[in-house]
Amino acid sequence: MRRTACLRALIASTTMPLAAMPAIAAAQDANPRQDTSAAASQDIVVTARRVAENIQSTPVSVTAFSADTLRQATIRDTQDLLVKTPGVFLAGSGGRENTNFSIRGQAKALAGNSAAAVISYFAEVPSPTTGSSIPTYDLGSVQVLKGPQGTLFGRNTTGGAILYYPTAPDYSVGGYLQGTYGNYDSRLLEGALNMPIVDGKLALRIAGQYQKRDGWTRNIGIGRDADDLNSRALRGSLLFEPTDWISNTTIVDFYRNRSTGGGSVLTNVLPGPNALSATGTLSAALAQLVLQRQRGPRVINSDVDAFERVNRFGITNRTEIQLGDDTEFVSIFGYRHTKVDYYSSVDGLPTLISDGTGAIPEGLPVTVVGGRQTSDVEQYTQEVQLRGKLFDQKLDWIVGGFYLASDPSGPSGTYIPTFILPGITDAPFNYNFYSERSKALFANIGYDLGSAVEGLRFDAGFRYTWDDITACIGSGTSSQPQATRADCRNGSPLIRNASNNKTSSKAPTWTIGLDWQATSDLFFYAVTRRGYRSGGINGPTLAGRLTQFQSFAPEKVTDVELGVRSDFDVGGVAIRLNASPFIGWYSGVQVPISGLNTQATCSLTAPGGTDAPRSPDGDCTTSNDPAGGTLLVNAGKTRVAGVDLSGRIAPTHTLSLDLGATLLDPKSRALTVPAALLPYLRIAEVPFNLVAKTTVTIGGRWELPLPAHVGQGSLAVDYYHSSKVRSSDNVLPAYDLVNARLDIRQVGGTGLDAGVFVRNIFDKNYLASSNVGSAQLGIMSGFYGAPRTYGIELRYHFGN
Repeated sequence: MRRTACLRALIASTTMPLAAMPAIAAAQDANPRQDTSAAASQDIVVTARRVAENIQSTPVSVTAFSADTLRQATIRDTQDLLVKTPGVFLAGSGGRENTNFSIRGQAKALAGNSAAAVISYFAEVPSPTTGSSIPTYDLGSVQVLKGPQGTLFGRNTTGGAILYYPTAPDYSVGGYLQGTYGNYDSRLLEGALNMPIVDGKLALRIAGQYQKRDGWTRNIGIGRDADDLNSRALRGSLLFEPTDWISNTTIVDFYRNRSTGGGSVLTNVLPGPNALSATGTLSAALAQLVLQRQRGPRVINSDVDAFERVNRFGITNRTEIQLGDDTEFVSIFGYRHTKVDYYSSVDGLPTLISDGTGAIPEGLPVTVVGGRQTSDVEQYTQEVQLRGKLFDQKLDWIVGGFYLASDPSGPSGTYIPTFILPGITDAPFNYNFYSERSKALFANIGYDLGSAVEGLRFDAGFRYTWDDITACIGSGTSSQPQATRADCRNGSPLIRNASNNKTSSKAPTWTIGLDWQATSDLFFYAVTRRGYRSGGINGPTLAGRLTQFQSFAPEKVTDVELGVRSDFDVGGVAIRLNASPFIGWYSGVQVPISGLNTQATCSLTAPGGTDAPRSPDGDCTTSNDPAGGTLLVNAGKTRVAGVDLSGRIAPTHTLSLDLGATLLDPKSRALTVPAALLPYLRIAEVPFNLVAKTTVTIGGRWELPLPAHVGQGSLAVDYYHSSKVRSSDNVLPAYDLVNARLDIRQVGGTGLDAGVFVRNIFDKNYLASSNVGSAQLGIMSGFYGAPRTYGIELRYHFGN
């Protein structure tokens, strides 16, 4: 049990080093207050394979952050992780709270109910697909795993996993209190208190965070300024160790956000022919584009009173029982209740006035596209593991099972008005009540082959997963979310055209690898993995040509990854170089196809009047169009190759330079989209959304020569580059960011730390994610990243 307790302490300790490194992480030190030099070479311990390992001896491409690294980089939310993690793109799927990670060309579909390609885990419990953003206060570590996962981690994914570990309770009195103030009247208050209740038996840790900030996007239309913050979070962790062979940790957490949400900015209007020209709103949209460009991206004109409301409540329980010297049982239970409701003017346009050149008569008000998503879901997960060692501890083994149940507990669905006439016509709320069941059995072994070749190790894992999804889908009688899943199933008059659908999938996944610790400073590995992402159901109830697309099948990947981790010294200069080339072959690729909206020119009598793209299904009825005008389909085969690179140079004890890069080469191998959907594809190949082919991070750190009575000072500067990114028909341009931070720790020999920071020093305007990107509609819009922000931070540590 003490071995497990040690692991828990390693992955959740707040006493981690102050040096930060992209892709090779910060160094871990048992007493970081004694050595905070830029050249410190100790390494963080990661749990990418469910065991504690030095990151330089882990056969997985992983980026890790300690608690201090997160603070030094001013990482306050999941969006901030991007700047320190090459190869990861993070977009809000309609809202910033609905995070969508992309790793190695794999991401959750831009719309629809697809399984995530990258899953976030909190305390080893998978987060729900919708509303999965995790606040980053009082964390022990964050680990970003790249490549297919699932043989050992919760759910199957084809892209990767993000692991968040909260700081664990221990048997010492201590904690911290932190306050931050910055421009845009930004206020953050955060703290934690650790208390032993019964020494060696029972300990409690309580932590919380409050954030509030004015919006950095001014709104001259309806509603408040956008891109604001108004959140609070609370977490309690209780450690109970009644004996030296039983340990139980219970975590209860709560999060609440009440903000306006992101400001959707109009970035382009296409000349047509498109839906704008067909409805007589193209001229008005072009005029608004001119006005938007004159105002700049920090001023919008919204036609809705936007909001973003999130409530999350979770319970996690981890029980570890030592059954013998080399055998252990682990149980991980998770409950998550997530309520997300956001509404915005996703097109970035105010209400337009038609000019009579299209199907809408002259002089009528027109809302082009709005967007609301509501989700109220309860999720239960249970994982059990039995693990141990055999053959004089040469063989590590683990067997286990995983179960997930996810059900809607309130109204869930989308409201996406498209070319409605406010006060005259409206769109219905489309209900999508999805229930998921996922079951899996897994086993993994690792065998020490040191008797044949010193330092050689063989690893193999196998998993079989069964996924079942049922959905009750239909259209509401109003634009407001009022009905429940019971209403849908029981034929309530609140829902029209309701239907129950289900789909099932199952698949084996595996991992096979060899790793070799050639010397203490040189490590090699080779691994091949099979990944799997479950299928799903499109909504609402489809008709005509689209009935065949009511559900879609799983996506699978087989990859090969090689890696080298090296540390060496040249003329007294410490150097670290790591590389992980990889290639993955994907089949049954799940792709969102957009623009499937019934156009105003659709006619049941005119020749060709129901052909695509005038009508997606052939009936000229808007009520059964795909939700959001988007279908998820299995579009063919792709190949993604690339390399993850990282390095560090420390010319002196006080100066270091960290570098990281990911280079991707995605290719479409085959397109299998049926002819009925080809008119909606921009090009005849499988599209890659949210994929930056090149990302680069560079970080410099200098330990300042301050007198000991002043404190320990450091100056850190970070640079981030992302190449252009495609999102449906929209293209987000390449951009560069520079951040800086100055810290003085233990001011005057006390427990006080002080810091000042500037993010986006040069105040770059850059599109962080797309919102509407449809050539069929003729509109491009998106969310801009944060402007220059700066502030001061004070943090007081007390106790041990």
